[in-house]
Amino acid sequence: MTAKPETSPPRPRWVAFVPPPLAFMVTLAGMIALDRLAPGPLLWTWPVTLAGAAVMLVGLGIAVAAQIAFSRAGVSPALFRGGRQVVDTGPFRVSRNPMYLSLVVTTVGIAGWMGHLTPWLGPVALVLWLDRVFIPREEAVLAAHFGDAWTAYTARVRRWI
Repeated sequence: MTAKPETSPPRPRWVAFVPPPLAFMVTLAGMIALDRLAPGPLLWTWPVTLAGAAVMLVGLGIAVAAQIAFSRAGVSPALFRGGRQVVDTGPFRVSRNPMYLSLVVTTVGIAGWMGHLTPWLGPVALVLWLDRVFIPREEAVLAAHFGDAWTAYTARVRRWI
């Protein structure tokens, strides 16, 4: 972990619009609506749908592990609270975004649990939004805040896995 002076990163305007937890909730609501109103073909039934529940638990486990890594580093997971270091332990050793990965894995598990085709649009939409819209802007803020420490981290750790 690399320390840097205690300063808060600039807070861009886009953060107020759709933070990832809200995007997750909107995605989940959309998946439920699709499953109820336009489920599409049935892909699998019980007990195969239980595999979706297992995947969902893996997603939640990734989130817990990432939170523990932040806690141990004494850093808030909230980007704009001015963390002093790049957290590169726990799941952050293999992914720059394990918290977002956990949201995607959880939605994949939920889609699998539902068993129909159309809820799978949810994880796809969430990945596209995170990867193309949210994460690039967030990483620009992190690069400005952490400088060389962030550059070195991104050189050795992939964005997703």
